[in-house]
Amino acid sequence: MIIEKLKKEFDHLVVFDFEFRQDIRNKGEKPDPICAVYKDIITGKTFKAYGLSLKVIPFDPKKSLFICYNAVAEASCLKVLGCKIPEYWWDCFVENKKLYQGRVSDAKGSWAMLTAANRYGIETMTEDRKKWEIEQILTNPEHPIESILEYCEKDVIATEKLFIEQLKDIERHFDNKGPLEIIQHGLFHGRSMAAMAEIECNGMPIDNKLYDEINNNFPLIKEKIINDFNAKYPVYENGKFSMKKFKEFIDSLGLLQQWPRTPSGALSITEKNIYNYAQSYPAINEFYFVKEFVESQKLKGFVVGPDGRARTSLNMFGIKTGRTNQSTALYPFNAAKPMRNILCPAPNHAYIYADYVSQEIAIAAYLSKDEKLINAYKEGDVYIYTAKLAGAVPADATKKTHKKERNEYKIATLATFYGQGHKSLAARLMISEAKAIELIANIKNIYSTYFGWVNGLVSRTFARGYISTKYGWKLWITNVDKINPRTLSNFPIQAHGSEMLRFAILNLIKNKIEISASIHDGLLIHCPLAKLQQTEAKVVKCMEDASKTVLNGNVCNVEYEVIKSNFKQEQEEQDKFERILSMIRTVRSDRTVCSTN
Repeated sequence: MIIEKLKKEFDHLVVFDFEFRQDIRNKGEKPDPICAVYKDIITGKTFKAYGLSLKVIPFDPKKSLFICYNAVAEASCLKVLGCKIPEYWWDCFVENKKLYQGRVSDAKGSWAMLTAANRYGIETMTEDRKKWEIEQILTNPEHPIESILEYCEKDVIATEKLFIEQLKDIERHFDNKGPLEIIQHGLFHGRSMAAMAEIECNGMPIDNKLYDEINNNFPLIKEKIINDFNAKYPVYENGKFSMKKFKEFIDSLGLLQQWPRTPSGALSITEKNIYNYAQSYPAINEFYFVKEFVESQKLKGFVVGPDGRARTSLNMFGIKTGRTNQSTALYPFNAAKPMRNILCPAPNHAYIYADYVSQEIAIAAYLSKDEKLINAYKEGDVYIYTAKLAGAVPADATKKTHKKERNEYKIATLATFYGQGHKSLAARLMISEAKAIELIANIKNIYSTYFGWVNGLVSRTFARGYISTKYGWKLWITNVDKINPRTLSNFPIQAHGSEMLRFAILNLIKNKIEISASIHDGLLIHCPLAKLQQTEAKVVKCMEDASKTVLNGNVCNVEYEVIKSNFKQEQEEQDKFERILSMIRTVRSDRTVCSTN
């Protein structure tokens, strides 16, 4: 049994819970711990802590397994208290998702602790009572500490029972796996959640002066952007988007017949569709820029804490593939790209923005053992290499000499790997459907080993009822959650990419490197200038070592950029940002003239 194996591996199995005050969503705060309760399953001993005693972990962090529900909260509290983050974690939240993702509704509250406990018939306080207790903790400074500790202890007791029942559930579902493998996977994912707490607490240093400047002028900037665009293309009426005017705008560009439609027949205005056309039509690119701002009620992407650093919840394991799921409105790397210029390292520090090079292609190549795809990745430019194999460009073609063909094969290769159909590819490349079918067929023929491998995975998924990474992150296939086969084809690539980044994060934290943000397949590192060179080398090594772990000893290359001042974008996005600053200066100038008059 897993529980018996854990008792042999650790001196203590410690279920614990913190109560704290925090508003990370609206104020970017770190937690303010109030109290904690620890209970050792092995000895039955319980410790209650508050005040100065909070700074002491009552069990040896090197010999104990720390068990909780959503480790980010508990690890954040330990971090702000100055405690060393324990090495061994078991997160019942993550294990709950591994057991039931796809088997139960993904509606709000589906992954709450009370829901998980009720699944096993564990008696807990009602949801209304829990909400009342939390409200008292957050808003009532006079609420007695004894009452808070009592509430905290009830959560610990419920988590202990949940932990025991989860282990039994895991054994029922995976009797073909040994306890050691299950424990290793659980410890990896639990420690990864604790690592997210460290990143959130670090936060992202920003240019606070620039942030205030843009934020304070945001309504006026938005109004000016609308007016400037409407002078050329009147798409807005009284500051609001008009579908009728938009249709006239698209018609004026000669795109009305080919523009994608919704099921009701209306023009589609999804970000994806607009972005695709923006690449070829300057007027639509201009509209894309305007739309980003008009739809914002305030400056998106930044929640600045009392320490002047931007932070928000990273929500590791927030989506089916296990990747992070940060809010667009609250996270700089999910918001409009020009606004990333607000990011700025602290004085005498630098950012290192490091990411994996074509991570998804590398994973597809090495896990499927497709020699042509491996060679394409090693060649350094997958897309021109693919075009060469397809006979679309000569053998000596390069990115510079055949830019158009490379771009076509880049879009087509990624679309084919993601399982997109010929119609969407034709619309995106603005080519005939026959040409799109030919492109997809060429790519599938070239990389037939990969497509055979991934199709086999999908078939086995339907046979056994779930798909999984090598490290136990799962998605179940049931009637509860309708699954598109395309989702299953993408899962092994995306999910292993997520696992790779988790290994990289743990490697970096072990090397005492400060991580400020997680960005899909990359990381934002913050380091002193005095240690820049050695940090660069450590970052690359840690990330490459993580890729070797996932890719059976093979390397996914890492590239990085050093940023010593404000974040910079590619020229197109940088131009947008400069335009915003120009508008602020114009607004300020107009204000000065008006006040003088």
